[in-house]
Amino acid sequence: MWLPSHCCGIDCGAVAERIVKRLLLLLLVPLFFPVPVLEVGAEGDSHTWVTSLREQARVTVGYVHSVEQTWVEEAYEASRDGVRLRTMKWQSFGAGLPDEYDYYEDGFYVKELELDMGPSLSYWFLPLNRVEICVDERVVFRGPEQPSRVNARVCRMPLAGLLVSQWLQA
Repeated sequence: MWLPSHCCGIDCGAVAERIVKRLLLLLLVPLFFPVPVLEVGAEGDSHTWVTSLREQARVTVGYVHSVEQTWVEEAYEASRDGVRLRTMKWQSFGAGLPDEYDYYEDGFYVKELELDMGPSLSYWFLPLNRVEICVDERVVFRGPEQPSRVNARVCRMPLAGLLVSQWLQA
């Protein structure tokens, strides 16, 4: 369809350009909306794993206890409201491990919990701890390669940042 450059005294080209610019702006604005995410990574490590928290995510932190040298597993639930400790499983008693449990199953003492941990978890781990962090059954962190603080935190991030992070993780 042919449009004259001026119709009825209006510069149609300029009007179309303004409309296109506004439409582009409307399409770009949502990319800057903050969305709730879960970030998992070690301080000093350039790789941080990020996922959207549309609903809830199950986070499992498993590690070898540095004194007892037995496996410990903590199961958390992460949501936009923060992190809650749901269960703790361990294989021996001593040095900082609980002495009370709810039941014994598959070689583990199990304690059912309902503890609000706030927006983040922070651990100090050594390579000998052989840490494994899973989010919804997917391993997202193994290590650390050197003594370091390992963090899992619920925060808000622009949608564009989340999309780029997920693209880099793929």
